[in-house]
Amino acid sequence: MAKKAFCQSCGMPIADDSYKGTEANGEFSTDYCIYCYCYMQGRFVQPELTFDEMVEIGRKGLDNNSMPKMQKWLFKKLYPMQLKGLKRWKN
Repeated sequence: MAKKAFCQSCGMPIADDSYKGTEANGEFSTDYCIYCYCYMQGRFVQPELTFDEMVEIGRKGLDNNSMPKMQKWLFKKLYPMQLKGLKRWKN
């Protein structure tokens, strides 16, 4: 079974190449999604984005998700812990 890829900035599952960001050389990023990593520029869309701002963006995204309320509540509570383990936010 193939390991599921997740964006190392926002944690979004990367289902296929259409969700992958693009490096400056035109290759797909192995780490980041199209929403976090600039198309054909090899850099973050929001390079100055803070950890707390990313948490807020992710929580708002979960608000717009159709999952059950209890699951949504749990994901929102756990989201900061998930982010801390991602490449962009590790200290």
